[in-house]
Amino acid sequence: MRYFLLPISWIYVSIVSIRNLFFDFQIFHSKNIDNGIGVGNLSMGGTGKSPLSVYIAELILRNQGEPALLSRGYGRKTRGFIEVNEDSLSQCVGDEPLMFKQRFKEKVGVYVCENRTLGSKNIRGNSPKSTIIFDDVFQHRKIKPSLSILTTPYGDPFYTDHILPVGRLREPRISAHRTDCIVVTKCPETLSDEDYIKVKNKLSKFSKPIFFSHIEYSGMLPITKAIQSVKNILLVTGISDPSHLIEHLEDKYEIQSISFPDHHAFTKKDIEKIHEKFGIFDPKESIILTTEKDKVRLSKFNGLMSKNGASWYYQPMSIRVHDEAQFESLIKKHVRKV
Repeated sequence: MRYFLLPISWIYVSIVSIRNLFFDFQIFHSKNIDNGIGVGNLSMGGTGKSPLSVYIAELILRNQGEPALLSRGYGRKTRGFIEVNEDSLSQCVGDEPLMFKQRFKEKVGVYVCENRTLGSKNIRGNSPKSTIIFDDVFQHRKIKPSLSILTTPYGDPFYTDHILPVGRLREPRISAHRTDCIVVTKCPETLSDEDYIKVKNKLSKFSKPIFFSHIEYSGMLPITKAIQSVKNILLVTGISDPSHLIEHLEDKYEIQSISFPDHHAFTKKDIEKIHEKFGIFDPKESIILTTEKDKVRLSKFNGLMSKNGASWYYQPMSIRVHDEAQFESLIKKHVRKV
């Protein structure tokens, strides 16, 4: 089947390459965004962009800066520039921007706008000294942040992938030359020297600083009623790849899971299906667990979730960059206030 899709890939890569050349030769113009950090990727699906954006916002806050997060707001049913509030609806602003806001509260301004030029202009109008973090912006070439960061997952790096529709790449691999650094995400917490060198050698041809990061999970937090002891978990996810979370949980708990597509819009029927499956568990030491991103899409069913009597929890996560001091130094080199 892959061979039959090759002609479509050739057409697609030709269009993308011509568009990029027009920007490279300034036939199409990019607007320079000073004090801006762009986080993006080459491939479709979850590559760890959003957790890295959260990490950068926390880094800026630690250094007395003023971070502002700007996202397209994937999956929202609205258009235009919107400031996200803690009580915004995910269908109006997108699940990840709402997750950002509920995590940071008043500490960080969070905004959505499909037009990143307009979005950054409006943010700077309200907060001239802010450091704007652009989430998923690598293909949005109408703007040029002062620092561009490309993410790629350890288990599925872009250099082994192919252009759509044969593979999942939105751009050819050579586009990685446009970035200022590459962050390899979702690494094992203890990465062997052999594996480290292998990945670094593959990426070295792009002549960019290379960093590695891994996921860290903190304690599970209750959404409905809390219980004292947990032995069994029904894991409910609507993310691109829950395997890393499942692997983390399997060390301590008995796990069953229900997986929905990424950014899934949960329905009342879904909740009833989840509660029906949870009915086979012993409720005394069992919980329904979801991700922090899924929690914001499930929030409209909090009443139904509480009424059933099941204990719903969510799993916060963060990342840790292995060479944190060098990564922070790179950001300070490109951004005036971090």
